[in-house]
Amino acid sequence: MSFSTGSSSKSTSSVVVVDVPKPFIQEDDHTNSENVVPFDQSVIECRDANNEEQEAGGFISRVSTKLENYHKESVLLNQENIELPVYDNDLFDPLSRAATQDVVSRRNTCRKDSVEGSIPEIEDDGLYNADDIIDPPPDGGYGWICCACVVVMNFCTWGPNTCYGVFLSYYLSSNYFPNATPTDFAVIGGLMLGLTLFLLPLSAMCMNKFGYRPVMLVGVLLQFTSFISSSFVTTIGELYFTYGILLGFANGFIFGCNSVVIPGWFLKKRAFANGLTHIGVGLGGLVLTFAVHAIMEKTGSHKWPMRFLGIMVLVFNTIAALIVKIRVPRNPPPQKSSLQLLKDVYDFNVYKLTPLQYCTLWSTMTNIGYVILLFSLSNYALSIGLNSQQATVTLALFNGAQIIGRPAMGYFSEKIGRVNCTSICMFYTILLLGPYWFNVDSYSAILGFTFLLGLAAGVSSVNVIPLIADVTGMAHFPAGLGYNNIWNGSTAVVAEIFALKLRDYSLPQPYLHCQIFVLVMYFVGLLALIPYREWKVRRMLNARISGKNVDDKIRLKWHRVLEPGVLNYFKRAFYLVRC
Repeated sequence: MSFSTGSSSKSTSSVVVVDVPKPFIQEDDHTNSENVVPFDQSVIECRDANNEEQEAGGFISRVSTKLENYHKESVLLNQENIELPVYDNDLFDPLSRAATQDVVSRRNTCRKDSVEGSIPEIEDDGLYNADDIIDPPPDGGYGWICCACVVVMNFCTWGPNTCYGVFLSYYLSSNYFPNATPTDFAVIGGLMLGLTLFLLPLSAMCMNKFGYRPVMLVGVLLQFTSFISSSFVTTIGELYFTYGILLGFANGFIFGCNSVVIPGWFLKKRAFANGLTHIGVGLGGLVLTFAVHAIMEKTGSHKWPMRFLGIMVLVFNTIAALIVKIRVPRNPPPQKSSLQLLKDVYDFNVYKLTPLQYCTLWSTMTNIGYVILLFSLSNYALSIGLNSQQATVTLALFNGAQIIGRPAMGYFSEKIGRVNCTSICMFYTILLLGPYWFNVDSYSAILGFTFLLGLAAGVSSVNVIPLIADVTGMAHFPAGLGYNNIWNGSTAVVAEIFALKLRDYSLPQPYLHCQIFVLVMYFVGLLALIPYREWKVRRMLNARISGKNVDDKIRLKWHRVLEPGVLNYFKRAFYLVRC
C-alpha cells in the first residue's frame, strides 16, 4: 500500500511515495470508513523532492508518528470487534488462518473478562504465543499442587525407566534368557521408551474424549501389570510384550496426560514449573537405581525388584492422579466427535509450521544422544574395568545430578530466555562429550563426568514443552507435541541399537564410535536451534516495533534488522535479547 500527498491532483510539486511494508487495515469493500482513523497527512507528506536528504532524526519521527497512528487504529478496530487482518503466517500466530473465527470469539470473551478485572492483561510482545495471551493461565495457585503431583508421577514413571540400565547389565551378565542377544534387550528398552513418546497423540485423543483421570488410571493399572508380569516371564518373547509393549503403552498414557498439566496452569513460569517437575525424574533415577540394585544383590534375581516397582507405582501414581486437576479455559471449545478429535490431534496444519520442524529436529537429535547415554553409561563403566556396584553408582550419579540441573534449567530459561538457556546447555554438553568423555578411563574421572553431564544433558526433556507451546499455543499444543514425539519415539526405539552396534571391543576404547555418534547428535541439535531462534526473534521484533513507548532510534534499528538478507538473518539468529 502506498500513500501520496498533495491538496490537489493538479499540484506540480514533486511528491515522494512512501511504501508501507504491511497493510494497516484489511482491504474490504464493506469496511466502514467512519470506523477508521485517518492517517495524519503531515506524517507522510514530503514537501519537495529536494528535501529527501533531510536529517535522519526527522525521518525517524515521521515513522514513529505513523506507527502510533497505526496503533490507535488497531485499538479502535478492536473496540468495534472488527476482525484484524492476518499478517505473516510465519511471524505472529502461525495457526491464525486456520482458526481465525475461534480466536476472535475467545478474544472477545477474554477481553470482556480482562476489562472487568477477572483476568490479568498481558502485553503481546512476541515472547509468547498470541493464543496463550488471549486466555492467560494463573501462573500459580492450584497449579503448584498439580506441579508437586507431576513430580511424584515423574518419580514413578521415568525413575523406573532409568532402572532398565541396571536390568540390562543383569541380563547381559547372567544369561537369564539363553537365546537372547544384546540387540534384543536394546530393542526392548527402545520399544518401551519409544512407545512412551509415540503414543502421545493417542493419549491426548483419549483424554479429550474420556477426561484426564480415567485415562491416567488406565495407564497406572497397565504399568502395575507390566512390572508384575515381567517378574514372571521366562522367555525373551514374553519380555518383549510385558516390558517393551505393555510398559510402553502404560507410560505413554501417563506421560501424555501429564504433558498438558503444566502448560495449562503456567505461562510466564512455564519453563520453571516444568523444570521443577523433572526433579522427580532425577530423584527417581537416583533412589530407585540404588533400591533396585540393593534388592537384586540381596535376592540374586531381577524378580523382586520388578515387583517392588510395580507395587510402588500403583500406590503413588494413583494418589497423585486423584489430586491433579486440568485447568479448564474460560471459554472452552465445544465437545467434538471422535473423528474431529482425531483430526485435531493429527492436525496437518500444525505439522506445516516451520518453527515446529526446527524444534522437532533439535529435540529428536538430542533425544537420541540422551537415550544412548541413559542406557549405556552403566555398561560403559563396566567396559573400562569397573565393577557392577561402581557402574550402578555411575548411573545413579548421572540421574542425581538432574535433580539439580533440570529445575535450574527451568529457572534460568525464564530469566535469560528459553531458547538462550537451551542453546547454552547444548553447547555445555557438547564440550563435555568431546574433550572430557574421550579421556574418561577411571572411576574418579567417570564420577566427575557423569555428574557434570547430568546437569544439562536432559535439556530437551525440560524445554521441549515450552518451546513447542511458544509455536502452537495451548489450543494446538497436543498436536504439536504429538508430532514431535512421533519422531522422538521412532528414533528412541533404535537409539540403543545404534549404540550396541557401534561398540567395537577390538579397539582400546570400545565405545569410541558410540561417543562420536552421541557428540554428533547433540551438535546437530544445537544447529537446529539457530533457525528456531531467528524465527522467535523475528516474531518478537515485529510485535514490539509498534509499541507506544519504543524509542525512535530503537524502532529504526529493529526495522533494519528485520530487512531481508543473509546478513540480517544471522543478525536475528544471534540478536542479544531474552527469547
